[in-house]
Amino acid sequence: MKKFLLSAVCASVLTLSSFSVNAQETDDMPLPPPPHHEEMLPHGGKPAPRPHMIREKAMRHHDRFAQELGLSEEQKAEAKKIREEGREKVGPLMEEMKQLRQKMDELRKQNMEEFEKILTPEQKSKLEQIKAEKKAMFEKRMAERKAAKKDAPKVSE
Repeated sequence: MKKFLLSAVCASVLTLSSFSVNAQETDDMPLPPPPHHEEMLPHGGKPAPRPHMIREKAMRHHDRFAQELGLSEEQKAEAKKIREEGREKVGPLMEEMKQLRQKMDELRKQNMEEFEKILTPEQKSKLEQIKAEKKAMFEKRMAERKAAKKDAPKVSE
């Protein structure tokens, strides 16, 4: 039983450390990269959450999780240390991923520009129409998701 409990706590701490990567000190970090497609609206058309808001939400999550598990102060301190060490290891990889996304976005943009060069004016017009339809569908899905979240029952703590 003790072995199982210890394993569960370790797994929980590892899970928490992966969540905390997003909650790292972001005062000196740039904002997240733009969406992959210009027509996509980030955060449902709202401004991106501020870094301090992300940190506060993560801290509430960690506190709630620690309370649910009944962690001692010593365990909380150890969990915090594990999260911080994880952040240090993952930080450079996150930066690498950001740079790769930027390169990918630029290549996609160049690809689309090259593709559009081979189109006739009628085909370009049709392409713009298709893009507008896709954008409208995306916005509709995002509005439906937002409404579903709003109507979803709240989980009590």
